[in-house]
Amino acid sequence: MIEVRFQRGLHLPELDLWLDPWDAKPWAFVSHAHADHFARHETALCSAVTGALVRARYGVAEGRIDPVAFHAPIVKDGFRLRLLPAGHIAGSAMLHVTRISDGATLLYTGDFKVRKGRTAEPVVFQQADLLILETTFGLPQFIFPPPMEVEGAVLRFVHDALADGEVPVLLGYSLGKAQEALALLHAHDIPAVLHPSVAEMTAACRAAGVSCLPEPILLEGPVPPGHAVIAPPNAVRSKLLRTVGNRRVAMLTGWALISGATFRYRVDDAIPLSDHADYPGLMECLQRVRPKKILTV
Repeated sequence: MIEVRFQRGLHLPELDLWLDPWDAKPWAFVSHAHADHFARHETALCSAVTGALVRARYGVAEGRIDPVAFHAPIVKDGFRLRLLPAGHIAGSAMLHVTRISDGATLLYTGDFKVRKGRTAEPVVFQQADLLILETTFGLPQFIFPPPMEVEGAVLRFVHDALADGEVPVLLGYSLGKAQEALALLHAHDIPAVLHPSVAEMTAACRAAGVSCLPEPILLEGPVPPGHAVIAPPNAVRSKLLRTVGNRRVAMLTGWALISGATFRYRVDDAIPLSDHADYPGLMECLQRVRPKKILTV
């Protein structure tokens, strides 16, 4: 099998390629543009959309990004590499590696989601001997409701708040869940104003080709009647959101399945909108990849 080591990040020593390492490396695969998977590498191998988002979010020089189209083969040092859509957020990618001499294969999932979302490219699996599997929700208790049911819960929360004369506030990561929520509201003709970090990432996603998103409207003052607010979780007690009076707040997170989520997050509701695979999604990945060996991360 292809050799894998862990040294503050996954390393393929035969290629000297790192997979989402915590520290800057000469050459690294960056699965997506979330901060916990990014460092300032000399050369970052990633999808074209991730490259655009990394440049917009972290100010990385274009020359340090090596953007690759999904499915396009890269041949280097006796190996063939392909990026496959991961379904996590816009531009998120898995990495499939083949050692040409003997056909040994590896699939690194990074963060992924099996269920189809509104803003991420649908996941694509490929058979591999060795599977490096992201297992955020790796316990059998984590079974998310059907997507339509989750989206229905978001819409009901927003409609109920507006009907009661309150301002619905949806909390989700600035890149990923915030755009999922915005795309959902936009599809149902519900306008939203955005926290500056959400507006910035929404503009970057639109520029990178995510066409289902409306032009961002920045939260700057009083929330217009009939509008929702979308903000990152760490902004809920910020000065900007404290200016939003009479608000009703929902956290969008897969951890909403755990009892007491509303108390833990100090919100009015918690809705299990997640950009990760749940336990059945992990099992589906295993069935489709059919690995001989599995490493979990």
